[in-house]
Amino acid sequence: MLRTFATNRSGNFGMIAALLSIPLFGAAALAVDYINASGHRSNIQNAVDAAVLAAASSGKSTEGDLRAVAEKVLLANVDSDLREGLDITGFAVNADGKVTMSVSGKLSGTFARIFKVNVLEVAVRAQAQRPGGQSVEIALVLDNTYSMVGQKLSDLKNATNALIKTFETEQDLDVKIAVVPFSRYVNVGTQYRNASWLDVDPDSSNTRNVCYKRKPVTGKSGCRTETTTGMNDGVPTTGTREVCTSYAYGPEETVCEDRTTHTRWYGCVGSRNAPLDISDTRPDRRIPGLMNQRCSAPLLTLTDNFTAIRKAVSEMKAQYDTYIPAGIMWGWRVLSPQAPFSEGKTYSKGVRKFMIVMTDGANTLSPSYPHHNGKDGTYADRLMTRACENAKAEGIEIFTVGVDVPNASTREGLVACASQAKNAIAISDSTRLGEVFQNIAGEILSVRLTM
Repeated sequence: MLRTFATNRSGNFGMIAALLSIPLFGAAALAVDYINASGHRSNIQNAVDAAVLAAASSGKSTEGDLRAVAEKVLLANVDSDLREGLDITGFAVNADGKVTMSVSGKLSGTFARIFKVNVLEVAVRAQAQRPGGQSVEIALVLDNTYSMVGQKLSDLKNATNALIKTFETEQDLDVKIAVVPFSRYVNVGTQYRNASWLDVDPDSSNTRNVCYKRKPVTGKSGCRTETTTGMNDGVPTTGTREVCTSYAYGPEETVCEDRTTHTRWYGCVGSRNAPLDISDTRPDRRIPGLMNQRCSAPLLTLTDNFTAIRKAVSEMKAQYDTYIPAGIMWGWRVLSPQAPFSEGKTYSKGVRKFMIVMTDGANTLSPSYPHHNGKDGTYADRLMTRACENAKAEGIEIFTVGVDVPNASTREGLVACASQAKNAIAISDSTRLGEVFQNIAGEILSVRLTM
């Protein structure tokens, strides 16, 4: 965290006497002093950085106690021959929890004295953000596709609950968490059926009498059971079926029966037409609700009700195929201050917004608008990356966690989605999810320099 002298700081460094007034033959000697002083300034800057970081993470609450911690660390880290000329010119703790320290000092120059330049002046400043000084909003965008069935989903639930517990125990932190399970679609919950941002047809039923002819099977022989194979969300599946060499049929008959067709909305939503499919703008362009479509467990919008958060996690089930952009878009929407939801705070320096995207598979589907029935995984990967770029442009910090992702294009897309290289985590075993999620929690809770 400590930075070099070349880093842009709100400090200044200057000679008391202008070099232009010094004879040319003395410039080299003064340059030696300048180089030495530059090293001293770096030492002081690093010491001030360490001081504000220590104060911000100390757990102290009063300005006096915070200053005492900072002064102790400052003196412990600055070189002993520089301490005498140091002066703390400013120390403050603002309402957002930022701890700021300003330090000035006077350094002696060995050669500068020859030219009657007795001292060099240095002034540095550092600022650190205390963990409880800002609001934190986190969207957990979690893969609930069929490939997560069994141990993977169990590991994901355990890791997520441990992460939730970590934030629940941070008493001084204003934190809200949303849960966004995804598969081929996202389930927003049927309670939003009449929302202005949603376009959903009414439920209906239609009954009609249908007549048809059939010959009933009266016997069969030479039957055997065959094994069948297939794929479900990229995972090989097997089944069985009965195959017979001959069948006996009775006389043809006419059968008439009433058939009722039900049209229901179960909370699943599709995508708006491009480019609005990866945009959080134009809430007046309504999001399509999909009739007779099943999908993941309903999402939970931002809340500090940790019982509700754990309940949302417990309801997750592994089913259906993978379309990651749907999860990312609804992760963005639950963090956004504008419609469709209102729980997210306005984008500002006073709130930090995070999205944690976890998946174990490639995009097996792509949009066919409004549905996600296409098979162009590469196109879906591009949409995933662009959706992340748009969310990051709003100041949302994204972490991605890939568990044994088989597709190179999707792996590259997850790296591109992350806000920085270290935010893209790839693991081969779901048993490591607990460790990874705790590391992410540590990153979110870490004290950091802001100046």
